[in-house]
Amino acid sequence: MKRTTALRAPLLCWDIYGMYLSEQAKNFNKQTEIAFLNDCKEKFGWTLDIEELLIENKFEALILTDANQDIKWVNKGFSVMTGYPAKFAVGKKPNFLQGEKSSPETRKAMRTQIKSEQHFREEIINYKKDGKPYKCEIAIYPLKDDSNKTTHLLALENALAL
Repeated sequence: MKRTTALRAPLLCWDIYGMYLSEQAKNFNKQTEIAFLNDCKEKFGWTLDIEELLIENKFEALILTDANQDIKWVNKGFSVMTGYPAKFAVGKKPNFLQGEKSSPETRKAMRTQIKSEQHFREEIINYKKDGKPYKCEIAIYPLKDDSNKTTHLLALENALAL
């Protein structure tokens, strides 16, 4: 019986091309996010350099809230990370992602830090739509206007292993 060997060269080429296309899609998404947030920056007069912030920091998900912490916008990465569609999240407060393993001390610390209107980082246990917990690293940036009034908050989030 004659044995055949699978050719691997063409697949390797497609694999490399697939990785290239994936990277292009990530870059396109990031540029789209930067453009959207820069439009908001112009509309609300934010002083923070949004483009620099998003280029210099690693994130999977972005959440934009108003000063009352009502979600106004989330990026596609939010839906990938949490399983919740953007339409579901908009209008809610980010704490809808929290649950029984979300530390009350961490939640209190986050509320205090938000009131201080300073940038901070925190880690908390959040929950996906399917109920699975995940550790979430959150960096929150207050978005202030020319009069130094915080009009919005921007959270850059990354899922970490539990």
